[in-house]
Amino acid sequence: MRAKLRERSAGILTYGITPPKRSYPAEKRAEVAARQTARISRLPIDALVVYDLQDESARTDEVRPFPYLECVDPTEYAHSALAELTLPKVVYRCVAPLAADRLAGDLRRIDAAGDLSVLVGPASRTQAPGLKLADAYAVRRDAAPDLPIGGVLIAERHQRTLAEDERAIAKLAAGCSFFISQSVYSVAATKDLLSDLWYRCQACEVPFPPVLVTLSLCGSLRTLDFMRWLGVAVPRWFANDLRHSHDILGASLKVCVELFADLHDFAATRGIPLGCNVESVSLQKIEIDASVELLDAVAAILGRR
Repeated sequence: MRAKLRERSAGILTYGITPPKRSYPAEKRAEVAARQTARISRLPIDALVVYDLQDESARTDEVRPFPYLECVDPTEYAHSALAELTLPKVVYRCVAPLAADRLAGDLRRIDAAGDLSVLVGPASRTQAPGLKLADAYAVRRDAAPDLPIGGVLIAERHQRTLAEDERAIAKLAAGCSFFISQSVYSVAATKDLLSDLWYRCQACEVPFPPVLVTLSLCGSLRTLDFMRWLGVAVPRWFANDLRHSHDILGASLKVCVELFADLHDFAATRGIPLGCNVESVSLQKIEIDASVELLDAVAAILGRR
């Protein structure tokens, strides 16, 4: 994974999971880790993404469709419970609730394992951060200067501000070497962001970094509402199709495959090093199995079979 990032390779493929809930007893946590290990070890991926969830209720006044439940620490989970998985791991770290010394220790541990990290800022401007993202980048430079770190790209934010490309350039200057997007359902918004960033990089004489587009399946109308609550742009035509479908999960899978094939062609004609991150954050077996089916379809688009 690190070599592919240095070469700015296209076609990087990752699989994203969340750690189990902190409220689970130790036996159940071990069962979850064992099942994840068995499933992930068979996947044709370059790295495993381990998310760090945060409560985003401060971002909106709307009621959260699913309750927020704190998860096991992602750094600890990646390097202890999932230690049998020898493939690289991309460990997310939400920096707002962390002290500088705690983040420094986590980054050193991630670096020592040969892994990578994505640093995420506060969920909203109203959240009082213990550590700002700019300060977190400084901690990484001092504590683990060789650790590859990534940033988050949000096409919906670019639609509102037309400044996501500038934010990305600033993150590159701060040490980021790749980006992973928020879940994508709007092809047009994502193309706009990729295009603006492409020309921004040319104007700034900065090599275009690898960008991993995140695909996340929608298995129910409640999940659809949750995606919208998170700020994911869901086109009205797609929401209409899901609401009238007898197989919401199957319809979602089909759209995700078509969406990535479209973005892959768009990026290939411009030399954009595009990859994909397939999320699996559901606890339902049918949705977990569908995420593997989606990953296999994406792997075929990337020529990974």
